Amino acid sequence: MSVAKPPTEFIYTPRMPKKARRSFISKSLILKLVVVALVVLLAGLAWLDARVRSRFDSHQWQLPARVYARPVELYTGRVLSQRHVDQLLSLLRYREQSGAPTPGSYSRSGGTYLIHTRSFRDSDGGEPARQIRLRLANGRVSALTGGEGGRLPVARLEPMQIGSIHPGHSEDRILVRLADTPPMLHDMLLATEDRQFYDHHGLSFRGLARAMLANFRSGSFTQGGSTLTQQLVKNFWLTRDRTLSRKLLEMPMAVLLEMHYEKPQILETYLNEVYLGQDGSRAIHGMGLAAQFYFGRPLQELEPHHFALLVGMLKGPSLYDPRRRPERALDRRNVVLRLAHEQGLLSDSEYQTYVARPLEVVPRGGAALYAFPAFVDLVRRQLARDYPPAVLSSEGLHIHSTLDVLAQLAAEDALARVLEQRDPKAGNLLNGAVVVTAPDQGDVLAVVGDRVPRSTGFNRALDAVRPIGSLAKPAVLLTALEQPKRYSLATLVEDEPIQVPLAHGDVWSPQNFDKQSRGPIPLVQALAQSRNQAMAKLGMDVGLQPLILTLKRLGVQGNIPAYPSIILGSHPLSPFEVAVMYQPLATGGFRTPLRSITDVLDLTGEPLARYPVSADPVIDQGPAFLTQWAMIQVMRAGTGQSMLGVLPPDIVVAGKTGTSDGYRDAWFAGFSGNHLAVVWIGRDDNQPAGVAGSSAALPVWGALMAALPQRSLREDVPPGVEWVWMDADGQRRSAEGCEGALRYPMLTASIPEAASDCGEDSSQGGIKGWFRRIFD
Repeated sequence: MSVAKPPTEFIYTPRMPKKARRSFISKSLILKLVVVALVVLLAGLAWLDARVRSRFDSHQWQLPARVYARPVELYTGRVLSQRHVDQLLSLLRYREQSGAPTPGSYSRSGGTYLIHTRSFRDSDGGEPARQIRLRLANGRVSALTGGEGGRLPVARLEPMQIGSIHPGHSEDRILVRLADTPPMLHDMLLATEDRQFYDHHGLSFRGLARAMLANFRSGSFTQGGSTLTQQLVKNFWLTRDRTLSRKLLEMPMAVLLEMHYEKPQILETYLNEVYLGQDGSRAIHGMGLAAQFYFGRPLQELEPHHFALLVGMLKGPSLYDPRRRPERALDRRNVVLRLAHEQGLLSDSEYQTYVARPLEVVPRGGAALYAFPAFVDLVRRQLARDYPPAVLSSEGLHIHSTLDVLAQLAAEDALARVLEQRDPKAGNLLNGAVVVTAPDQGDVLAVVGDRVPRSTGFNRALDAVRPIGSLAKPAVLLTALEQPKRYSLATLVEDEPIQVPLAHGDVWSPQNFDKQSRGPIPLVQALAQSRNQAMAKLGMDVGLQPLILTLKRLGVQGNIPAYPSIILGSHPLSPFEVAVMYQPLATGGFRTPLRSITDVLDLTGEPLARYPVSADPVIDQGPAFLTQWAMIQVMRAGTGQSMLGVLPPDIVVAGKTGTSDGYRDAWFAGFSGNHLAVVWIGRDDNQPAGVAGSSAALPVWGALMAALPQRSLREDVPPGVEWVWMDADGQRRSAEGCEGALRYPMLTASIPEAASDCGEDSSQGGIKGWFRRIFD
């Protein structure tokens, strides 16, 4: 019997309609996409947050190295002209104001200046801001007192910034702290750029709505409605392009920035970061540098109309450049002043006063930062040997240089004045260079590389390598005097024609300047009167190799060919190299390396490097003294005696004129007890210039030295040197009053035993004199 199977159980499964099923899939996909988007958004925000915090926390400003001159010292009795005081105050951007009420101001009545100095700090401790009264009379400081009338022994003006070095990076700024910036600047900035700065959290929805309406009306993206925080984000992290994508990125970054940092931090960073113009390849960033660049004054010394211009330029530094578009800049500045007035920052009378003021922008390139390019060039070269470009361009080093601003101004004036006085036709072609040093320290005090001192072109002081002419003769004399058994200053040398055979059948036959010969003359006279024939004869007698060794000891670098013409200066040197060579002659035998830098400090003022004074003896003091004394005779009775009426009669100086073949180059190198100066004049094309050392270079040197405080050279003899009366034959001792007798300083080894008949009768001569020298 078959059993029937129960019927299969039927289970009803309702089916979702196709339309509903599609809707469910869409919602699921959307949910997944939303989740993914949220994850991406959160990840993006986390990335942005990390980027914002990392950059803000670890940011180091790109700060170039800054070069400063030494502080200007003023004291009673200092040589100082009113012209140089005016130039100094102009370079320091002191403003003339009745009563000199604030730092950086001065007033003048005749030859009396009331100066309100600025405070500064340096390695000597610095100076506070104070009033000083400076009185000039007869080209000197006749009185120096405090503002209240008390006598001051010395007053110092702040070190002048003379350069900014950024070899690899063109961004520049002067960092300022918010606490040190004038409140009026903050108030004007916020009144113009972001009135709700202290109320919003990075975004201003009112500003965004206003910007969107403006963009809709214009049909393009012309406004962004940015808060000050957004502007900082744009400058710090993003580009300046006005695009929607940049805006969408900028907004969350601004919010994140506000979440992590206080408003004062954001405002201070903004004041230091904001872009305010271009100075050639150098970008001007921050209010601190902009104050110096446009007004030549520290930010703390600016007035409301100055702040208004800087704030107004934020809208477009190029569009409102006050030098290129002064009318547009003035209108924009007045808009900011009006907004400040409407916000109650300025009273009615203040608004009317400041809106009537001119822009007061200083001429471009007129500040001290551009004033001394030849000297700054020397500093750059020294720094390049010691620091990599990345450090110079970003670490904010403070370079204390040796520049003496008053010496620099005196050198510039002297060169320009003499060249202007020469024949106009020749004057248009002539140029020159000057180097001034302090011999004992090796400090380079001034460098002039062009008759137009602000010129940034060819630096003749460092790079014009020209034959030095008779400037080589002191080295010839020194080489001879180091052989005391053969030569003394009294030794006679023939001033007669000389012929020296050269290779290839040529003959070297130098002539004297006056084309005359004088026969036998003492060595000191040969140098003082720059007799070519006599010095050529002496040079050949002492030998070319010993002369080359002497030049090397004096500091001449490179190969010096053993040609007879080097005796009369055919070897070319730059003015700076001549200063190096003359340094041991000025110091009595010590070679002191020339330095343009005294020390280097980091951004916080901590010392990084010092350039100490070092002195190495390279010449025995006896021959050094004799050579120096002979160079003093150049000034008293030789080719430099025209300076007798220029410098004070009680100042003893030494020097040497030099003229190259064909009157192409005029030289003078000379020194006092505290200044060595080298002057070169010639043509850049090396054509005959019709100039001689005594008529062209020497007047520059004299005018320069007369404008500086001088200390006499000492003439007391060192150990191993005696004063001796010598007979006219240069071989026998004599005595005062004897016919033809002359008194010389002489090395003991050079003093002859033989004496003239007149000398034998003197208590200073003969056997008596010999015993006195032995037993004294």
